[in-house]
Amino acid sequence: MKLNHLTDETLLDDTLKLVERERNIGGQILWHLKEIDRRKLFVELKCSSLFDYCVRILKYSEGQASRRVSGTRLLKDLPGIAGKIENGSLNLTQLNQANFFFRDEKISSPEKKAEILKKIENRSTRETERILHEHRKEAVSRNVFLVVKEETKKKLEKVRDLKAHTCPDNDSLITKMCDEVTKIWDPTLIKRMSHGSTEGRFIPKMIEAQVWSRDRGVCTKCQGTYALELDHIKPFAVGGKSTVENLRLLCRACNQRQRVTYFQNTIPDKNAFQLKRPDG
Repeated sequence: MKLNHLTDETLLDDTLKLVERERNIGGQILWHLKEIDRRKLFVELKCSSLFDYCVRILKYSEGQASRRVSGTRLLKDLPGIAGKIENGSLNLTQLNQANFFFRDEKISSPEKKAEILKKIENRSTRETERILHEHRKEAVSRNVFLVVKEETKKKLEKVRDLKAHTCPDNDSLITKMCDEVTKIWDPTLIKRMSHGSTEGRFIPKMIEAQVWSRDRGVCTKCQGTYALELDHIKPFAVGGKSTVENLRLLCRACNQRQRVTYFQNTIPDKNAFQLKRPDG
């Protein structure tokens, strides 16, 4: 499917409509799974459970199956959540988080469940996690699984051995490592800074630190913090300088979007414009 002929407005509008249809279908799927579970129809297909049916017959991944089974379980006590899924105020990931929370906290009352779900409506996954954590009777540790190469694993074990006296567990070790790396990588904490020229593409550390400090370490477009990059407001390719005034922080996605829109809006004939290669 080729969509490059669509205008920006049409592309965004069509995508919104498709997502609305997807949410509507998602709610209907939960109702069907609920009825399949009530009749135990998965047994007829030699499946041991609804989860097994979702993975083997419906071809969901284990994560997708888990989220849908959680939604189905909650639908039995709270049929109103189907509408919440369809209007986007709740999603399957949140329901999965909530279902595990209810299980751990031994919450069986539909009224109590509805009360908690109300508090996580229109929240992100991370916000939902925080809210549920605040409602736990006892603090619990989160299990986080990292997939790393064998070589990386050996390096982590070496660091663990070196810091065994002060960092007896993985949590304290990783905390220590993050603190130490932040001192090296955070531009606002770098003490030795070179001034350098603002004419070249290379951005002096002093300039970089000032931009990071001014923009408070967040993307100036979306306020995100992931994969931040220094962006030339007036692109370097058309004469922009590496000055504090001509630089800003953008996340990678906003930076890429800005690059597309800048040249679309400022260059009438894009075929007549060619960026100069570094070698001239």
